[in-house]
Amino acid sequence: MTARLERALAELAEQMPPAPARDDLWRRGRRQRRRDRLAVAAGVAVAAVAVLFAVPGLLARPAPMEVGGGTDAVPSTVYLPWMWQATVRQDPRGPASMLVSGDSIGLRGPDPVDHEGKIAVIGRDGSYRMLLSGGSERVAGEGSILSPDGRYVAQDHLSGERDGYVLVTDLTNGKTKRYEGPAGAECCAIPVAWRPDGGALVLAELYRVDSDRADPVSGIYLQPGRLVQLDLKTGATRPLLPFDNFSNVRTASLAAYSPDGSRIAVAVDQRLRLLDAATGGTLWTAELGERRYLAGPGAFTADGRRIATVSLDGCLNDCDTARLASRQWRVGYLDAGSGADTTGPAMPPVTAMAVRALGWRQGTDLVAVAYGPEERVRKEAASGWNDTGFWEVGDASLVALRPDDTVETLIDPPDAVLSMDVARDLLEAGRFGGEAKEPDIFPARRIIIVPVAVYSSPVLIVVGGALIGWWGWRRRHGRR
Repeated sequence: MTARLERALAELAEQMPPAPARDDLWRRGRRQRRRDRLAVAAGVAVAAVAVLFAVPGLLARPAPMEVGGGTDAVPSTVYLPWMWQATVRQDPRGPASMLVSGDSIGLRGPDPVDHEGKIAVIGRDGSYRMLLSGGSERVAGEGSILSPDGRYVAQDHLSGERDGYVLVTDLTNGKTKRYEGPAGAECCAIPVAWRPDGGALVLAELYRVDSDRADPVSGIYLQPGRLVQLDLKTGATRPLLPFDNFSNVRTASLAAYSPDGSRIAVAVDQRLRLLDAATGGTLWTAELGERRYLAGPGAFTADGRRIATVSLDGCLNDCDTARLASRQWRVGYLDAGSGADTTGPAMPPVTAMAVRALGWRQGTDLVAVAYGPEERVRKEAASGWNDTGFWEVGDASLVALRPDDTVETLIDPPDAVLSMDVARDLLEAGRFGGEAKEPDIFPARRIIIVPVAVYSSPVLIVVGGALIGWWGWRRRHGRR
């Protein structure tokens, strides 16, 4: 640079005004850095929340339905579903082999985070899908019952559906049909038994609780009602038999259809009545007493000539857990034509708190659910006890009583399983021991966000902190 140019630049510099200086320049820089860090943290949080909400929805897209043809079978065992297992409506998988209920987190989620009442539908493709009825505990086979061909489930309540007289869900498309019931119906109806052709249901229609009448022992208000038959094609109902208090009804042995669907055996007030399904008229009545019961919805023998009953040997009232577990049940028979005692295939006794007969395997073996008591449960001589109820049962297994005097265990599920129901077509064909698949994690309900958020929050914090630190390092070194 020449001396002349240097002098010219100096003169120009002296003429320029000085740059303004701010006392809070350092503080303003620190504030800007904090804002930048908060922006990065907010971006990480927004991205994490977006992933939590978007991934389950993307993974919940229905997969192609795969249903085995003539190879369908009841699985050899069952597993506990995930808490977030997809629902039938979300991803229908076709006809089911069985229903399962219980008290694991997958079968009875915590309130208010999840639905308390759940039924697991085990598809014939091995899938697990759920029917949800939040706020009320469910029992598979009682209140939620599987149709003989495994395609439908009848229930009295279902989350996301408007309550009606009774609800029937089609497992092939996830849609639910709501039945209104007869004119003047006061409350609701609990499904009891399917007609073998799947065209009708026996329901326990409940009336309003009678606040003017109470049980003399427990003091609980009575809930009267009646048994009715609902024609699923027309929606018409036919009255069958009244009862004084549903709390005193043994739901496991309330009604059974004959194989041809023309007769219905119903057990109320220690009496067994055979009704004409077409008219509702009583054909005969047999006294059972307090220790003998209708065996269950599968009580009629395969030829329709006999009705199986079960008689209790052991503690009836004021029973502790050990005495309930040591009860024994003997199978007997009534003649379907007259109601008189008769002989039939000799079956071995079953040791359990209770049994519920589902049907006859290949016409010879009586398949039943055997129930064990809940820990520290006690039965007292009071109203409201149900030996197959959600609160009384501690475990359940599926057994076959054989005429060769043996009891075969068909399914011994985890203790959290409290009840099961099996499709009648598979049961009668003897198709047990099929491949058992563990439930898939996906597709999932959005409730999966809760466990994902809980278990992923430490990872998100570490990753977010690392990103903020990396960004700060880059900023400092870039400035230098």
